[in-house]
Amino acid sequence: MVTLALETLASCSGCEISILDLHEEILQLLDKAEIVYAPVLMDSKELPDNIDIAIVSGSVRNIENKEKLEELREKSKILIAYGTCACYGGITGMADLYTPEEVTSRTYTDNPSTVSAELPSEVVPKLLPIVHPASDITDVDGYIPGCPPKERLVGDILIPLVNDRAPEVPKKSVCADCQRHMEHVEFDKIHRRLEGDPDPEKCFLSQGYVCLGSVTLGRCGALCTAAGVECHGCGGPSLDVIREPSHDIYNGVIKRIAHISKMPEKDVEKQLYDIGHVIYGFVIGSTIMEEKQVSLIQQLVKK
Repeated sequence: MVTLALETLASCSGCEISILDLHEEILQLLDKAEIVYAPVLMDSKELPDNIDIAIVSGSVRNIENKEKLEELREKSKILIAYGTCACYGGITGMADLYTPEEVTSRTYTDNPSTVSAELPSEVVPKLLPIVHPASDITDVDGYIPGCPPKERLVGDILIPLVNDRAPEVPKKSVCADCQRHMEHVEFDKIHRRLEGDPDPEKCFLSQGYVCLGSVTLGRCGALCTAAGVECHGCGGPSLDVIREPSHDIYNGVIKRIAHISKMPEKDVEKQLYDIGHVIYGFVIGSTIMEEKQVSLIQQLVKK
């Protein structure tokens, strides 16, 4: 029987729930595997030794997260970063747009929606200077990005793993699954996501909307674009972006819009807004993305 451990760091716990979304198929998982540690699902106090497969979700935001991750690595044979937070810093990484002092001040002493309170000096773990994905702290054996990973992908990866088989995973971008039609249409204005009423059959980029589908790993089935929402990049960067030092989410989107609209790239660049949230919202905590030759993350992060 393969032993499984699930650890949750700085996250919303949605990744753990996505495993439960396997529904009846989870029985195939539990037929060969025993969950020996999962605080979000069971009353687990201590991490056991000799774990076969450990699944960690969430980013490393404070000292306690770091210590838990290091212990998990020490006691497991295989460590999987599960979800975009664990893989790339995720949406929690947007805290890097501010200093830890600004974050805590906004939370406790300078929040207009709550009564001001003193900063806690006990119990609450100290924040690290920046948010980290799991691989910044320790060696990781596998990555399953997504916010959260979709249940079909979870089944296709975890079930083969517990059966000691190599899983097959999709390698294309979100655009490969999107049913919208791309057209080359001349335009000179980039729209904010809340502006106008986009054509439901037409590619968002062809209508002047910022959609990250072309630079995002496509393991979600393009659910957002089918529902009328531009891709926000929650699946993490596409393989092309990861592999090529000169490829970045930012310049990839600019080049794609310029190609479709015939606008000069510099004119597209001038109209892109709130880059930290709109372009790098799910990967700003990623060292891999920050160290790219053309990345703007270094200019945005407050260390």
